[in-house]
Amino acid sequence: ADAFSAEELGQKLKELGIKAPGSGNDLTDPFPFNLMFQTQIGPSGTSPGFLRPETAQSIFVNFKRLLDYNRDRMPFAAAQIGLAF
Repeated sequence: ADAFSAEELGQKLKELGIKAPGSGNDLTDPFPFNLMFQTQIGPSGTSPGFLRPETAQSIFVNFKRLLDYNRDRMPFAAAQIGLAF
C-alpha cells in the first residue's frame, strides 16, 4: 500500500470491489490521519508534543483514581513522566 497515493489506493479498492468485512458496505476513500496523541509540553505549554497511543493510555486508565485523589473536584492536572507501557 505504501507504493500508492491515497487516490490510487482508493481507485484500486473500488476496482477490486473490496467491501467492509463485517457489513459488506463500500469503503470510504482513503485519507491521511495521525494516530499520534498530541499534547502540549514545556513550562509554558506552548510547544506541541506527540505521544504514541499505547504510551499515553495509562494516564486515562487511572483517571478514576486521580479524581478520587483530588477529592472528586475538577479541574485537576495530571502529568506522566518517563516511559509508560
